[in-house]
Amino acid sequence: MATITQKLSLAFVFSLSMLFLPKDSFSQYQLEKVEEFKINSLLPVVIVDYHPESKLYLGYISDSKGTRIVLIDEQGDFVINKVLVGEGPNQSSAAFNAMAFTEEGDIWLQTPYQLFLYDQKLNVKNKIRYLSGTKMHIYGRMEFFAYFYQNQSQSSLSFITTPSGTNSTRPDRENSSDLIEIYEVEKEELYKMSPALDRSMNKKFDKSTINNLHSIIYKIDPKKKKLFLTTNLDNEITIYDLTSRKLESRIKINHGEFNMLNKSLITESDFQGYGRTSLGAKNHKLFLLDEGMFVLDYIREIPYGTYEKKIAEDRTYHHFQDPAYHSLILFDGTKQVSGDIPLPTNGKVTMALPGNRLLIQLINPDVEEDFIRYGIYKVVESNNYLLKHLIF
Repeated sequence: MATITQKLSLAFVFSLSMLFLPKDSFSQYQLEKVEEFKINSLLPVVIVDYHPESKLYLGYISDSKGTRIVLIDEQGDFVINKVLVGEGPNQSSAAFNAMAFTEEGDIWLQTPYQLFLYDQKLNVKNKIRYLSGTKMHIYGRMEFFAYFYQNQSQSSLSFITTPSGTNSTRPDRENSSDLIEIYEVEKEELYKMSPALDRSMNKKFDKSTINNLHSIIYKIDPKKKKLFLTTNLDNEITIYDLTSRKLESRIKINHGEFNMLNKSLITESDFQGYGRTSLGAKNHKLFLLDEGMFVLDYIREIPYGTYEKKIAEDRTYHHFQDPAYHSLILFDGTKQVSGDIPLPTNGKVTMALPGNRLLIQLINPDVEEDFIRYGIYKVVESNNYLLKHLIF
Protein backbone atom coordinates (compact mmCIF):
# COMPACT_ATOMS: atom_id res chain seq x y z
CA MET A 1 0.00 0.00 0.00
CA ALA A 2 1.28 3.49 -0.88
CA THR A 3 2.53 5.66 1.97
CA ILE A 4 1.06 9.10 2.70
CA THR A 5 4.19 10.70 1.18
CA GLN A 6 3.83 8.63 -1.99
CA LYS A 7 0.15 9.50 -2.29
CA LEU A 8 0.83 13.22 -1.87
CA SER A 9 3.63 13.04 -4.45
CA LEU A 10 1.31 11.37 -6.95
CA ALA A 11 -1.39 13.94 -6.26
CA PHE A 12 1.15 16.76 -6.80
CA VAL A 13 2.34 15.30 -10.12
CA PHE A 14 -1.28 14.79 -11.23
CA SER A 15 -2.23 18.37 -10.30
CA LEU A 16 0.87 19.79 -12.02
CA SER A 17 0.11 17.88 -15.22
CA MET A 18 -3.33 19.50 -15.36
CA LEU A 19 -1.67 22.92 -15.76
CA PHE A 20 -0.22 21.90 -19.12
CA LEU A 21 -3.42 20.64 -20.70
CA PRO A 22 -4.78 22.67 -23.66
CA LYS A 23 -7.22 25.37 -22.62
CA ASP A 24 -10.03 23.80 -24.64
CA SER A 25 -9.52 20.29 -23.22
CA PHE A 26 -12.43 18.81 -21.29
CA SER A 27 -12.48 17.61 -17.73
CA GLN A 28 -12.65 13.86 -17.31
CA TYR A 29 -15.87 12.42 -15.93
CA GLN A 30 -16.94 8.89 -15.19
CA LEU A 31 -19.96 6.97 -13.94
CA GLU A 32 -19.62 5.71 -10.36
CA LYS A 33 -22.02 2.96 -9.31
CA VAL A 34 -23.85 3.76 -6.08
CA GLU A 35 -26.73 1.25 -6.00
CA GLU A 36 -28.31 -1.72 -7.75
CA PHE A 37 -31.68 -3.50 -7.73
CA LYS A 38 -33.29 -6.40 -9.56
CA ILE A 39 -36.78 -6.86 -10.98
CA ASN A 40 -38.08 -10.43 -11.09
CA SER A 41 -39.21 -10.67 -14.69
CA LEU A 42 -38.35 -12.86 -17.68
CA LEU A 43 -39.46 -10.06 -20.01
CA PRO A 44 -37.58 -6.75 -20.41
CA VAL A 45 -38.87 -4.00 -18.11
CA VAL A 46 -38.16 -0.49 -19.40
CA ILE A 47 -38.27 2.27 -16.76
CA VAL A 48 -39.20 5.74 -18.01
CA ASP A 49 -39.85 7.92 -14.92
CA TYR A 50 -39.46 8.12 -11.15
CA HIS A 51 -41.56 9.86 -8.48
CA PRO A 52 -39.37 10.80 -5.46
CA GLU A 53 -42.22 11.27 -2.96
CA SER A 54 -43.83 7.91 -3.75
CA LYS A 55 -40.43 6.26 -4.33
CA LEU A 56 -41.91 4.51 -7.34
CA TYR A 57 -40.64 3.84 -10.85
CA LEU A 58 -42.96 4.01 -13.86
CA GLY A 59 -42.29 1.75 -16.81
CA TYR A 60 -43.64 -0.78 -19.27
CA ILE A 61 -43.29 -4.36 -20.50
CA SER A 62 -43.88 -5.22 -24.16
CA ASP A 63 -44.77 -8.74 -25.19
CA SER A 64 -46.88 -10.55 -27.79
CA LYS A 65 -50.07 -9.63 -25.90
CA GLY A 66 -49.33 -5.90 -25.93
CA THR A 67 -47.80 -3.34 -23.59
CA ARG A 68 -48.24 -3.57 -19.82
CA ILE A 69 -47.91 -0.46 -17.66
CA VAL A 70 -46.01 -1.13 -14.43
CA LEU A 71 -45.21 0.59 -11.16
CA ILE A 72 -42.15 -0.72 -9.31
CA ASP A 73 -40.81 0.17 -5.86
CA GLU A 74 -37.15 0.89 -5.04
CA GLN A 75 -36.54 -2.76 -4.12
CA GLY A 76 -37.59 -3.83 -7.63
CA ASP A 77 -40.96 -5.30 -6.62
CA PHE A 78 -44.06 -4.80 -8.77
CA VAL A 79 -46.67 -2.57 -7.17
CA ILE A 80 -49.06 -2.82 -10.12
CA ASN A 81 -48.92 -4.36 -13.58
CA LYS A 82 -51.77 -3.80 -16.06
CA VAL A 83 -52.64 -3.80 -19.75
CA LEU A 84 -54.38 -0.48 -20.45
CA VAL A 85 -55.01 -0.83 -24.18
CA GLY A 86 -58.40 -2.35 -24.96
CA GLU A 87 -62.10 -1.66 -24.72
CA GLY A 88 -62.50 -1.65 -20.93
CA PRO A 89 -63.63 1.36 -18.84
CA ASN A 90 -60.04 2.20 -17.76
CA GLN A 91 -58.48 1.42 -21.11
CA SER A 92 -57.51 3.23 -24.29
CA SER A 93 -58.45 1.95 -27.73
CA ALA A 94 -55.14 3.29 -29.11
CA ALA A 95 -51.61 2.36 -28.09
CA PHE A 96 -49.62 4.76 -25.92
CA ASN A 97 -46.58 6.65 -27.15
CA ALA A 98 -45.39 8.29 -23.93
CA MET A 99 -45.72 8.26 -20.13
CA ALA A 100 -44.71 10.33 -17.09
CA PHE A 101 -45.59 11.01 -13.47
CA THR A 102 -47.36 14.21 -12.52
CA GLU A 103 -45.86 16.25 -9.68
CA GLU A 104 -48.52 14.75 -7.36
CA GLY A 105 -47.73 11.17 -8.37
CA ASP A 106 -50.56 10.53 -10.83
CA ILE A 107 -49.64 9.20 -14.27
CA TRP A 108 -49.94 10.75 -17.73
CA LEU A 109 -50.27 8.35 -20.67
CA GLN A 110 -50.35 9.82 -24.17
CA THR A 111 -51.75 8.38 -27.41
CA PRO A 112 -51.41 10.20 -30.77
CA TYR A 113 -54.68 12.08 -30.17
CA GLN A 114 -55.69 11.66 -26.52
CA LEU A 115 -54.10 12.21 -23.11
CA PHE A 116 -55.11 10.03 -20.14
CA LEU A 117 -54.59 10.80 -16.47
CA TYR A 118 -54.43 7.73 -14.17
CA ASP A 119 -54.02 7.32 -10.42
CA GLN A 120 -51.42 4.91 -9.01
CA LYS A 121 -53.95 2.06 -9.08
CA LEU A 122 -54.21 2.73 -12.84
CA ASN A 123 -57.80 3.91 -12.69
CA VAL A 124 -58.49 6.65 -15.21
CA LYS A 125 -59.22 10.09 -13.69
CA ASN A 126 -59.40 12.27 -16.79
CA LYS A 127 -59.19 12.20 -20.58
CA ILE A 128 -58.11 15.07 -22.81
CA ARG A 129 -58.58 14.90 -26.56
CA TYR A 130 -56.06 17.15 -28.33
CA LEU A 131 -55.22 18.49 -31.76
CA SER A 132 -52.07 17.49 -33.61
CA GLY A 133 -50.75 18.09 -37.10
CA THR A 134 -49.29 14.58 -37.14
CA LYS A 135 -50.99 11.49 -35.75
CA MET A 136 -47.88 9.47 -35.07
CA HIS A 137 -47.85 5.97 -33.55
CA ILE A 138 -44.63 4.43 -32.29
CA TYR A 139 -44.66 0.71 -31.58
CA GLY A 140 -42.45 -1.46 -29.40
CA ARG A 141 -41.31 1.38 -27.17
CA MET A 142 -42.59 4.30 -25.09
CA GLU A 143 -40.94 7.67 -24.51
CA PHE A 144 -41.06 10.18 -21.68
CA PHE A 145 -44.10 12.47 -21.86
CA ALA A 146 -42.76 16.04 -22.07
CA TYR A 147 -45.09 18.57 -20.44
CA PHE A 148 -45.01 21.85 -18.50
CA TYR A 149 -47.37 24.46 -17.06
CA GLN A 150 -47.51 27.96 -18.53
CA ASN A 151 -48.17 29.38 -15.03
CA GLN A 152 -48.91 28.09 -11.53
CA SER A 153 -52.37 26.84 -12.52
CA GLN A 154 -52.83 23.12 -13.23
CA SER A 155 -55.20 24.11 -16.03
CA SER A 156 -52.30 25.73 -17.95
CA LEU A 157 -50.94 22.35 -19.04
CA SER A 158 -48.96 22.31 -22.30
CA PHE A 159 -47.15 19.39 -23.92
CA ILE A 160 -45.25 18.35 -27.04
CA THR A 161 -47.48 16.27 -29.31
CA THR A 162 -44.82 14.08 -30.99
CA PRO A 163 -42.48 11.80 -29.00
CA SER A 164 -38.75 12.35 -28.78
CA GLY A 165 -36.85 10.23 -31.29
CA THR A 166 -39.39 10.66 -34.10
CA ASN A 167 -39.41 12.55 -37.41
CA SER A 168 -42.56 14.32 -38.56
CA THR A 169 -40.86 17.13 -40.55
CA ARG A 170 -40.25 17.16 -44.30
CA PRO A 171 -38.70 20.56 -45.13
CA ASP A 172 -36.88 21.52 -48.31
CA ARG A 173 -34.36 24.26 -49.01
CA GLU A 174 -36.96 26.91 -49.71
CA ASN A 175 -39.79 26.01 -47.37
CA SER A 176 -38.98 25.50 -43.73
CA SER A 177 -41.22 23.83 -41.19
CA ASP A 178 -41.08 23.71 -37.42
CA LEU A 179 -39.66 20.76 -35.52
CA ILE A 180 -41.68 21.17 -32.32
CA GLU A 181 -45.48 21.22 -31.99
CA ILE A 182 -47.00 22.11 -28.60
CA TYR A 183 -50.61 21.86 -27.51
CA GLU A 184 -52.06 24.27 -24.91
CA VAL A 185 -54.89 22.46 -23.15
CA GLU A 186 -56.65 25.50 -21.66
CA LYS A 187 -56.78 27.37 -24.97
CA GLU A 188 -57.26 24.20 -27.05
CA GLU A 189 -54.63 25.56 -29.41
CA LEU A 190 -51.53 24.33 -31.17
CA TYR A 191 -48.40 26.34 -31.74
CA LYS A 192 -45.12 25.47 -33.38
CA MET A 193 -41.54 26.51 -32.81
CA SER A 194 -37.91 25.81 -33.81
CA PRO A 195 -37.76 26.18 -37.62
CA ALA A 196 -35.97 23.21 -39.18
CA LEU A 197 -33.86 25.36 -41.48
CA ASP A 198 -32.51 27.38 -38.55
CA ARG A 199 -30.28 24.50 -37.55
CA SER A 200 -26.66 25.11 -38.47
CA MET A 201 -26.19 21.65 -39.99
CA ASN A 202 -28.74 22.31 -42.74
CA LYS A 203 -26.26 24.07 -45.00
CA LYS A 204 -24.01 20.99 -45.01
CA PHE A 205 -26.63 18.58 -46.31
CA ASP A 206 -27.17 17.95 -49.99
CA LYS A 207 -30.77 18.57 -50.99
CA SER A 208 -31.42 14.85 -51.54
CA THR A 209 -30.40 14.03 -47.95
CA ILE A 210 -31.93 16.90 -45.95
CA ASN A 211 -34.82 14.79 -44.61
CA ASN A 212 -32.30 12.63 -42.75
CA LEU A 213 -31.71 15.56 -40.39
CA HIS A 214 -34.93 15.96 -38.55
CA SER A 215 -35.55 13.13 -36.15
CA ILE A 216 -35.95 15.27 -33.04
CA ILE A 217 -34.34 14.54 -29.67
CA TYR A 218 -35.57 16.79 -26.89
CA LYS A 219 -36.12 17.28 -23.18
CA ILE A 220 -38.15 19.87 -21.24
CA ASP A 221 -37.15 21.44 -17.93
CA PRO A 222 -40.68 22.11 -16.58
CA LYS A 223 -39.55 24.31 -13.68
CA LYS A 224 -37.43 26.67 -15.77
CA LYS A 225 -39.70 26.26 -18.82
CA LYS A 226 -36.78 25.49 -21.10
CA LEU A 227 -36.70 23.19 -24.13
CA PHE A 228 -33.44 21.39 -24.97
CA LEU A 229 -33.42 20.24 -28.59
CA THR A 230 -31.12 18.49 -31.02
CA THR A 231 -31.65 16.14 -33.96
CA ASN A 232 -30.25 12.76 -34.89
CA LEU A 233 -27.51 14.24 -37.13
CA ASP A 234 -26.52 17.46 -35.41
CA ASN A 235 -23.52 19.27 -33.97
CA GLU A 236 -25.42 21.53 -31.60
CA ILE A 237 -28.07 21.62 -28.88
CA THR A 238 -30.45 24.56 -28.97
CA ILE A 239 -32.19 25.85 -25.84
CA TYR A 240 -35.54 27.64 -26.11
CA ASP A 241 -37.52 29.69 -23.62
CA LEU A 242 -41.00 28.16 -23.60
CA THR A 243 -42.59 31.36 -22.28
CA SER A 244 -41.29 33.67 -25.01
CA ARG A 245 -40.98 30.77 -27.51
CA LYS A 246 -37.61 32.19 -28.59
CA LEU A 247 -34.18 30.69 -29.07
CA GLU A 248 -32.09 31.34 -25.98
CA SER A 249 -28.73 29.76 -26.83
CA ARG A 250 -26.84 27.29 -28.99
CA ILE A 251 -24.34 24.84 -27.50
CA LYS A 252 -21.78 23.23 -29.78
CA ILE A 253 -21.34 19.44 -29.53
CA ASN A 254 -17.83 18.04 -29.87
CA HIS A 255 -18.41 14.32 -30.37
CA GLY A 256 -15.53 11.93 -29.89
CA GLU A 257 -16.53 9.91 -32.98
CA PHE A 258 -19.02 11.38 -35.45
CA ASN A 259 -17.05 11.85 -38.66
CA MET A 260 -20.00 12.80 -40.87
CA LEU A 261 -20.59 16.04 -38.98
CA ASN A 262 -17.07 17.27 -39.79
CA LYS A 263 -17.67 17.22 -43.55
CA SER A 264 -18.24 20.45 -45.49
CA LEU A 265 -20.87 18.74 -47.67
CA ILE A 266 -22.89 15.64 -46.80
CA THR A 267 -24.28 13.55 -49.67
CA GLU A 268 -26.10 10.24 -50.07
CA SER A 269 -22.77 8.37 -50.25
CA ASP A 270 -22.00 9.40 -46.64
CA PHE A 271 -24.89 7.31 -45.32
CA GLN A 272 -23.27 3.90 -45.00
CA GLY A 273 -25.61 0.96 -44.64
CA TYR A 274 -25.90 -2.81 -44.71
CA GLY A 275 -28.91 -3.25 -46.94
CA ARG A 276 -31.57 -1.06 -45.31
CA THR A 277 -29.80 -1.06 -41.94
CA SER A 278 -27.94 2.13 -41.04
CA LEU A 279 -24.38 1.68 -39.80
CA GLY A 280 -23.87 5.37 -39.07
CA ALA A 281 -23.60 7.47 -35.94
CA LYS A 282 -26.50 9.43 -34.48
CA ASN A 283 -27.58 11.44 -31.44
CA HIS A 284 -29.90 9.28 -29.36
CA LYS A 285 -31.27 10.86 -26.15
CA LEU A 286 -30.96 13.80 -23.76
CA PHE A 287 -31.09 13.49 -19.95
CA LEU A 288 -31.44 16.48 -17.62
CA LEU A 289 -29.41 16.44 -14.41
CA ASP A 290 -29.30 18.89 -11.47
CA GLU A 291 -28.23 22.55 -11.51
CA GLY A 292 -28.69 23.00 -15.26
CA MET A 293 -26.43 20.12 -16.26
CA PHE A 294 -27.49 17.61 -18.90
CA VAL A 295 -26.18 14.58 -20.78
CA LEU A 296 -26.30 13.61 -24.43
CA ASP A 297 -26.32 9.88 -25.26
CA TYR A 298 -25.05 9.34 -28.80
CA ILE A 299 -24.28 6.25 -30.89
CA ARG A 300 -21.00 5.84 -32.75
CA GLU A 301 -20.66 4.42 -36.27
CA ILE A 302 -19.97 0.70 -36.70
CA PRO A 303 -17.53 -0.42 -39.43
CA TYR A 304 -19.08 -2.47 -42.24
CA GLY A 305 -16.84 -5.48 -41.60
CA THR A 306 -17.57 -5.45 -37.87
CA TYR A 307 -21.31 -5.35 -38.49
CA GLU A 308 -21.00 -8.19 -41.00
CA LYS A 309 -19.38 -10.37 -38.33
CA LYS A 310 -21.94 -9.36 -35.69
CA ILE A 311 -24.94 -10.09 -37.91
CA ALA A 312 -23.49 -13.50 -38.85
CA GLU A 313 -23.43 -14.40 -35.15
CA ASP A 314 -26.82 -12.86 -34.31
CA ARG A 315 -29.39 -12.05 -37.03
CA THR A 316 -31.17 -9.62 -34.69
CA TYR A 317 -28.04 -7.54 -33.97
CA HIS A 318 -28.11 -3.75 -34.47
CA HIS A 319 -25.42 -1.43 -33.14
CA PHE A 320 -28.10 1.10 -32.09
CA GLN A 321 -29.09 -1.45 -29.42
CA ASP A 322 -25.50 -2.33 -28.48
CA PRO A 323 -24.31 -0.44 -25.35
CA ALA A 324 -20.71 -0.76 -26.55
CA TYR A 325 -21.46 1.80 -29.29
CA HIS A 326 -23.10 4.35 -26.97
CA SER A 327 -21.19 7.24 -25.37
CA LEU A 328 -22.27 10.07 -23.08
CA ILE A 329 -21.30 13.75 -23.24
CA LEU A 330 -21.85 16.10 -20.27
CA PHE A 331 -22.87 19.78 -20.51
CA ASP A 332 -23.08 22.37 -17.73
CA GLY A 333 -26.02 24.25 -19.28
CA THR A 334 -23.89 26.69 -21.28
CA LYS A 335 -21.11 24.55 -22.77
CA GLN A 336 -19.74 21.03 -23.13
CA VAL A 337 -17.60 20.04 -20.15
CA SER A 338 -16.59 16.45 -20.94
CA GLY A 339 -15.31 14.30 -23.73
CA ASP A 340 -16.93 10.95 -24.42
CA ILE A 341 -17.89 9.09 -21.24
CA PRO A 342 -18.12 5.30 -21.68
CA LEU A 343 -21.09 3.43 -20.30
CA PRO A 344 -20.73 0.49 -17.93
CA THR A 345 -20.22 -2.79 -19.78
CA ASN A 346 -23.56 -3.79 -21.34
CA GLY A 347 -25.27 -0.76 -19.75
CA LYS A 348 -28.22 1.09 -21.28
CA VAL A 349 -29.20 4.51 -19.87
CA THR A 350 -32.95 4.77 -19.35
CA MET A 351 -33.49 7.98 -17.34
CA ALA A 352 -31.95 10.61 -15.03
CA LEU A 353 -32.49 10.59 -11.26
CA PRO A 354 -32.06 13.38 -8.68
CA GLY A 355 -28.51 13.92 -7.44
CA ASN A 356 -26.82 13.86 -10.88
CA ARG A 357 -27.50 10.14 -11.15
CA LEU A 358 -28.47 7.97 -14.10
CA LEU A 359 -30.57 4.81 -14.05
CA ILE A 360 -28.87 2.22 -16.25
CA GLN A 361 -30.22 -1.16 -17.25
CA LEU A 362 -27.46 -3.78 -16.97
CA ILE A 363 -27.72 -6.57 -19.53
CA ASN A 364 -25.77 -9.82 -19.53
CA PRO A 365 -25.78 -11.01 -23.17
CA ASP A 366 -24.13 -14.33 -22.31
CA VAL A 367 -26.62 -15.51 -19.66
CA GLU A 368 -30.41 -15.68 -19.88
CA GLU A 369 -31.25 -14.29 -16.45
CA ASP A 370 -34.66 -14.61 -14.79
CA PHE A 371 -34.52 -11.01 -13.60
CA ILE A 372 -33.90 -7.51 -14.97
CA ARG A 373 -30.97 -5.69 -13.36
CA TYR A 374 -30.70 -1.92 -12.93
CA GLY A 375 -27.78 0.09 -11.58
CA ILE A 376 -27.81 3.68 -10.33
CA TYR A 377 -24.70 5.61 -11.32
CA LYS A 378 -23.53 9.04 -10.25
CA VAL A 379 -21.75 11.34 -12.71
CA VAL A 380 -18.45 12.30 -11.01
CA GLU A 381 -15.40 14.25 -12.10
CA SER A 382 -12.52 11.80 -12.49
CA ASN A 383 -9.90 14.32 -11.30
CA ASN A 384 -11.61 14.76 -7.94
CA TYR A 385 -12.38 11.05 -7.72
CA LEU A 386 -8.72 10.15 -8.30
CA LEU A 387 -7.36 12.73 -5.87
CA LYS A 388 -9.79 11.59 -3.17
CA HIS A 389 -8.52 8.02 -3.48
CA LEU A 390 -4.88 9.05 -3.71
CA ILE A 391 -4.97 11.20 -0.57
CA PHE A 392 -7.44 9.36 1.59
